[in-house]
Order: sequence, then structure tokens, then C-alpha cells
Amino acid sequence: MTEATETREVSVSDETAPVERPRRLRREPNPLLVKELRGRMRGARAFIILTVYLLLLGCIISIVYQQMESMYTLYSGRSWNASDMADLGEAIFATVVVFQILMVTAVTPSLTATSISGERERGTYELLRTTTLRARGVVSGKFYAAVVFTGLLVLAALPLESLAFVLGGVVLVELVVAQVILLITAVFSAAVGVFFSALMRTTRASNGLTYFTMFLTTILFPILFLVLGSLYSFYTYAIGGSSFGELLMTYFVPALNPITAAILSKQFLLDDQTIWFLETLVSGKRVWVPSPWITLTVVYGILSLLLLWLATLRVRRQETR
Repeated sequence: MTEATETREVSVSDETAPVERPRRLRREPNPLLVKELRGRMRGARAFIILTVYLLLLGCIISIVYQQMESMYTLYSGRSWNASDMADLGEAIFATVVVFQILMVTAVTPSLTATSISGERERGTYELLRTTTLRARGVVSGKFYAAVVFTGLLVLAALPLESLAFVLGGVVLVELVVAQVILLITAVFSAAVGVFFSALMRTTRASNGLTYFTMFLTTILFPILFLVLGSLYSFYTYAIGGSSFGELLMTYFVPALNPITAAILSKQFLLDDQTIWFLETLVSGKRVWVPSPWITLTVVYGILSLLLLWLATLRVRRQETR
């Protein structure tokens, strides 16, 4: 009787015992990432930011609609048709995407530019160094927390962008490409902020350098591109330029900015019916040119990895002091 009871207890305990997974399959979450996400989403601040952001997008869409309606009523004097609705959908989609790009380049650096330098000023950086978290964990925790929150803002605007499908003029591939451009811009902005936050000792310096870099790549770069493009067009008309230089100024240089990359990717789709690669002639030879959004993704991805690696080296060097 006793042996049967013991055997039953052993079998039951074996069945109910948790199955231990191999160590390589167990991966503990980054504690700094969990702490940053909980602190950012706790309370009403995140929901207020999200609500104000969506209300602002709704107001912008209403303004675009009213402006387009008044323009058609004033100049055409007729009711809207399917073509006019498609133009309205394109205008709303383009306005929302440009606004989101500006939002990403303005909000994301504010989340990362003070991530490490702020720990130093608050006197909590030394306490963070006493934990078992390595330099790569510190950098990745700060980086991923900012990218996740910015990605939430980007995805929250999808229903508003989907209004363009109801009106027409926008296809699904354009929406997907726009989300890729927004997310890679968020990744690059977060990497720039983490890098300068690890490099500089004060939040004022890291904030200044981060926003100057984002202003240079987002606002000043298109202006310089227009000026240089005009000068290059005059040069090729008066003297004659190389095909490689024309290819560089036409396809690759504009792809280094998210706004011009989005516009030219749309142009690729409209003119050449492609969103991937375009076949063109360079010095009498046929070459395949990637769409600007592909170039932007590759270049920004490589730069982001480089900046995160440099930030990790900086934090690791400070740990050894």
C-alpha cells in the first residue's frame, strides 16, 4: 500500500514538474529595456502624447480636405468625381507621411539624447554600472525602448493613413514602403541620440548635437540637394557631365533623406511601375538602380549599427576607468 502510494506521488510529481528548457533557448529580457518601457508607459503621459498626436493628425487631414474642396469648387465649379477623390487621397497620404517623418525626427532624439548623459547628471550612472548589465545591454536597452515607443506612434496613425484607400489614389505597396521609411528613420534617429548621449557628458551638449544632426539630414539636406541639383543641371547643360554623376545626383543622393526618398519612391511607382529596381543606361551600359527607399534603408541601417557599436565602445571604455 505504501509503495503504491509513493509510486503514484512520484509519477504525479514528475508529470506536474516544469520542463526545463535548454540554456541556449532561455533568454532573459533586458532589465533596462523592461524598466524603460514600464516607466514610459506608466501613468497618463504616454496616453496624452498619443491622443494629442492623433488629434493633430486629424486636424491636418481636415485642413487638407477643406483646402482641396475649396480649390476644386473655386476653380472647376463642379462636383467631385473619382479622379478628384483620388487626388485628395494622395494629398492626404503625402501630408500625413511627411508630418510623421518630421515627428519621428523630432520625438525620437528627445527619448535617446538624454538616455545615458542624463544618468550621469542624475548620479544614477554609477549605480547602473554596478549591475551585471554589460555595456551592450545598456545601449540596447535605451535604444530599443525609444524605437518601440516611436513605432507605437507610427503604427497608431495607420487608420488615418488608410483613409487614402477609401478615397483612392494610393495602393497597399505605398503604405508598406511609407512604414518602412518611417521605421528606419526612427531607428537612425534613436541611434544618433544614443551615440551622442554616450559620447557627451552633459545633456545640453548631447541634445544640441543630436538635433543639429537630425536638422542637417532632414531639413537642410533637401535644400542643399535642390541647390546642388540646379547647379549640376546647369553644368551638364553648359559643359556636359558624366553619366555617373547624373546617376548619383538623380538617384543616390536624394535617397539619403527620408522625405526625398519617399517622394522619389512614389515617382518610381508612377512613372516606371516599379518599387524595387529600375533599369537605366550609364555610359551606354544597362544597370539596375534600386528604389530610393531601399538605398535609404540600407544606408541608415549600416549607419545605425555603426553608431550603436561606437556608443557601446564608449560605455565599455568608461566602465574600465
